[in-house]
Amino acid sequence: MAEELAIDGGVPVRSDRLPFFKVTYGYPELRGVIDVFESGVFGSVYPDAHKVLEFEAAFAEFAGTRHAVAFSSGTTAQHASLVAAGVGPGDEVIVPPLTFSSTAYTVLLAGATPVFADVDDVTICLDPARVESAVTPRTRAVVPVHWFGYPVEMDELMSVSGAHGLTVIEDCAHAYGTVYRGRKAGTIGAMACWSLQQSKVLTAAGEGGVLTTDDDGLAAVARSVCDHGKDKGPGAALDGYEIVRVGNNYRLTEMQAAFALAQLQRVDEMLAARRAHLGYMVEGLRGVEGLRLVEGDLPRPDIEVGPSYLPVRFDEVAFTAPLDRLSDALDAEGVQNVRIADDEFGPSHPLFREMSPPADLPIAERVRRELTLLPLYPDMTGADLDDVVAAVRKVAAGYAL
Repeated sequence: MAEELAIDGGVPVRSDRLPFFKVTYGYPELRGVIDVFESGVFGSVYPDAHKVLEFEAAFAEFAGTRHAVAFSSGTTAQHASLVAAGVGPGDEVIVPPLTFSSTAYTVLLAGATPVFADVDDVTICLDPARVESAVTPRTRAVVPVHWFGYPVEMDELMSVSGAHGLTVIEDCAHAYGTVYRGRKAGTIGAMACWSLQQSKVLTAAGEGGVLTTDDDGLAAVARSVCDHGKDKGPGAALDGYEIVRVGNNYRLTEMQAAFALAQLQRVDEMLAARRAHLGYMVEGLRGVEGLRLVEGDLPRPDIEVGPSYLPVRFDEVAFTAPLDRLSDALDAEGVQNVRIADDEFGPSHPLFREMSPPADLPIAERVRRELTLLPLYPDMTGADLDDVVAAVRKVAAGYAL
């Protein structure tokens, strides 16, 4: 007989609530911020600013690209990448339905139309075959999102994109440390965009982003869009400036860059902890009837996941309750979790519903009904990991058919 669930009056797995995410930081981040205060230079636009430049150089080395351009968010980096790719009115950009809505609405900011293509049932990332089916004469680019650090099948996607002349812009908001067939995520397409928001693997004190590329021209346009449309190309004036395109103030501050630089200097250590925690929890959850583990579906030597969270799918035909009830039950056991529901399902938002007829997205629709995210961050203790496993097992048993 299943143990009584906390949501029904039973004793919870833990008395306190394990938060969904927690920023790992310490004295190095504080020291970096203090350095900025002591310098008195907070804006990266000034000639004596240097923290953003240092961060960009370090991030390019980490990413394995020639250029890294710091932005105020991953979203602003995404917008700049589309402008750099030449996306504009009349164009279409193929995006996955399962991702934060900015992947789609930045296409609108560029004046183009987002087109949703379905995901693969195993990787829960954009399906290259469905991308090919979605290509029209108006398609200009495709944005594969390496969701939760699990990579898109990039060889197949690059083949499709190459055949149709599409620019590939990798969304690496979750893909720090992800390696696909010997290549780092973010080095396969023409550009990549990264998030430094508080809940990501690295943060710039709450908000920030980066665009990476090997292309000098794309980097110059991205820098221009980031800084009011100023000319950033070869021969651009060092004193004064000329506005050559529509841009915005998408700049990262010196203080944010200092915090992010300290984070970046410990990224290998944080990724190692995340991978160890992921492996431990996945092993603890193997064999739970009706539970699908994305990592467990990808036992491949050619992929190394840089995990952001632990995604789990509760097979909708294996349980007596819908996902919202299962999620609430986990929360009652003391484990905060985030179900993607409508938040991470682009077509559900009124903006996109009003824009075009419903897309045919059967796999994404099912994942939407089954997927929740569990805590995964370096500061989790062994007891925390055991509590996550115990809570999931308890809830799964309590609602099993």
